[in-house]
Amino acid sequence: MHGAQSQLTLTPLRQKTLEIHGGESFTDNHIRPGLHRVVAVPLGSPERARRIFEGREVGHAYTRISNETVGMFERRVAALEGAEAGLATASGMAAIDLITRYLAPQGHVVASNQLYGGVYYLLRELLPRFGINTRFVEDPHNPEDWEKAIIPGKTRFLYLETPSNPLIGVFDVSAIAEVAHRHELPLVVDSTLATPILLQPLSIGADIVIHSASKYMGNGEVIGGIILAKSELINDLRSDLFRDTGACISPDNAAIICSHLESLSSRMQEHCDGATKIADFLSTHPKVAEVFYPRDLVKKHMPNGVGGLMAFKIHGGRKEAYTVIRHLRIPWLAANIGETRSLVIHPATTTHGKMTPKEKAAAGITEGVIRYSVGREDPDDLLEDLDQALAHI
Repeated sequence: MHGAQSQLTLTPLRQKTLEIHGGESFTDNHIRPGLHRVVAVPLGSPERARRIFEGREVGHAYTRISNETVGMFERRVAALEGAEAGLATASGMAAIDLITRYLAPQGHVVASNQLYGGVYYLLRELLPRFGINTRFVEDPHNPEDWEKAIIPGKTRFLYLETPSNPLIGVFDVSAIAEVAHRHELPLVVDSTLATPILLQPLSIGADIVIHSASKYMGNGEVIGGIILAKSELINDLRSDLFRDTGACISPDNAAIICSHLESLSSRMQEHCDGATKIADFLSTHPKVAEVFYPRDLVKKHMPNGVGGLMAFKIHGGRKEAYTVIRHLRIPWLAANIGETRSLVIHPATTTHGKMTPKEKAAAGITEGVIRYSVGREDPDDLLEDLDQALAHI
């Protein structure tokens, strides 16, 4: 886009190109995003400093608020997601906490009951201490249940995770957005497991999208998160709650994630192919009671694939699940998702362990469920490894 190509006219670009060039401009002078490892930025004059701090002039002043490297990460993901703007945060959880406290101070949230355990606990236990309460929808596939959960005058937004962790629920974003918009409420979607490669919720009705960049985007190397929405909302959030609460990402982490974004679509294809092959294998295995990797909904809501996370329920409970996990040779027992290496964990006693037994049962997270983040190893090796591990129960 630069140098010899400086005469190129910017037009809408395809996803693969946006992974590499999204957020760039004709004035950039770095082939790769530069790393601006600084805290404070020279402001030039007292008058300019005042304008920047009052929000009357765009410019970097302090990395807790904005930074040139972080800005590139924000623009690149915004380009991939089809958003006007992005706000990078220290983690995906920081993004969720920030947007909830911004949209619903002393208010009410309606959320899917199929969420990552940490988010469920944040909404159920932590945010009520600050006057924010949540009603969980027990059947997130049913728009009528979302409608019934809304409290007129109190509900501030609807919150959905799709695909959900760990049972890969794929939900109708458009239908839920229609419910939200009938009540003049925004729909916030956590699209971490899809990434912008497999789903772009803003294009089908969502108002705000959140990602944990610690997963597929950053290939498991660093922690980070991002909020994507219209420029007005992002600018207001940055100048208000974000500015003085400090949930910022480091420039180093932003630069690393930008580097990994350049291979995102290719990696997601490998993750999808591997997970599909493993799901096919497990669906006919006599030791497996159920496989959580939806196929029917993929064609309707996610035609490019559902990603690399899957789960399966073995015949038995915790003892049998632990036995399988102990005998797996290739995956690491680790709590992340979306890394090059396959990862495995027992959700009921780890990532979703703070949910009550009743809540876990309602979300389908039983003691026999094993979460498997399919990496980019040869799928045949992963199949052989699963087969021998399952033989021990």
